[in-house]
Amino acid sequence: MGKDVNREVEFAMNLFREYYRRSPPPAPADLREREFGFMFFDRDFVRRHTGFLEENDLRRFLLNHVPSHAYFSSALYDRPSAPTMDLKGWKGADLIFDLDADHIRGAEGLSYEDMLVLVKKEAMSLVDRYIFGEFGFDERHVRISFSGGRGYHIHVSDPRLRRLGSHERGEIIDFVTGTDLDLESVFPSTASMKKDFKDKVKVERAYRVPGKDQGGWRRFGRQVLEKVARDVEVMSDQGLRERYPVLQKAKEATLADMRRALHGRRGESTGLELMLRDDSLEYFTSDRVKELFMQMVLQSLKERMAGQIDEPVTRDVKRLIRLPGSLHGKTGLKVVNMTRDGMDDFDPLRDAVPEVFPDTPVKVLLKDPLDIHVKDFRVRGEGAMEVPAYAALFLVLRRWACLA
Repeated sequence: MGKDVNREVEFAMNLFREYYRRSPPPAPADLREREFGFMFFDRDFVRRHTGFLEENDLRRFLLNHVPSHAYFSSALYDRPSAPTMDLKGWKGADLIFDLDADHIRGAEGLSYEDMLVLVKKEAMSLVDRYIFGEFGFDERHVRISFSGGRGYHIHVSDPRLRRLGSHERGEIIDFVTGTDLDLESVFPSTASMKKDFKDKVKVERAYRVPGKDQGGWRRFGRQVLEKVARDVEVMSDQGLRERYPVLQKAKEATLADMRRALHGRRGESTGLELMLRDDSLEYFTSDRVKELFMQMVLQSLKERMAGQIDEPVTRDVKRLIRLPGSLHGKTGLKVVNMTRDGMDDFDPLRDAVPEVFPDTPVKVLLKDPLDIHVKDFRVRGEGAMEVPAYAALFLVLRRWACLA
């Protein structure tokens, strides 16, 4: 930010200080057992190994020091302010899932607004499919937070999980991300017959479709099989080849056979309906078509169903995570807690802008052309312009503008 760095730091700190004076974050549960960490606008070091006995102590610290970032530990300690980890006395830790744009397929190259939409969609899928779905955690033990930057945090504080070590948390990660997932584990098969042709032996596989009552990745496999079959029904040959690389060299006749096998009428039922009814893929008359279809399903299975999480965060039993209600030092947006239902209509650039920030006009100089909504103001154009103070803070902290 060049020569204006001190001015801009002062501008940001004044707004952050006013926020912490008027809207201090509530203390997290088990305050006295949590370690806190902070980064600052006017200092280059990270301060951690800090503990607080009372909520007012935390509030005074935020107001007096005005950190750019505030964190608290996922872990509980006997002595959270001890200077080394070995001395703290680890008592357990919440289970944390972190979804950030850096780990979401397709987020690269998107605008900031579109990126936030995509990350929220992935966070909602994780909560629905795994947190409340496969794991069945009680809503009382789940807290969902917008990070204030580019992602979402899901904290699970179920007491039954707190003593899990990194290895056990790694097994949870493997399940959520589909690590080492293979076709056989989802669609069990048996050798149905052998064919001899010019001294070559080929073993055909008879695959079983997971039943409706099965859970986990087998249930996901059944769901994805239906979705891939629908793609085969509605997409063009070119569209299928683009969507499923395994079909790049497939002939038109092969794709036609696949469509007939899945959607051709057999009495009152299509092939797909019969497969799902009988839990069998043997309604394919061509082994080549069947194998291609199963490769399409396996490719799509992880793409559609795997959770895209920051794995080291979930594995770490001593992690510092953003303090709900604090401000993010690279956006000025608030770390917002919400319920799953509240995620549906949540818009970070509207709902995470603190109400206490003023709308007084501030002159800024945009470094590049920009078009983005911040709260109820559209920032559009380039060069010098006047924007509300809350938008100026966002633009300056994102380094898209400097004070004019």
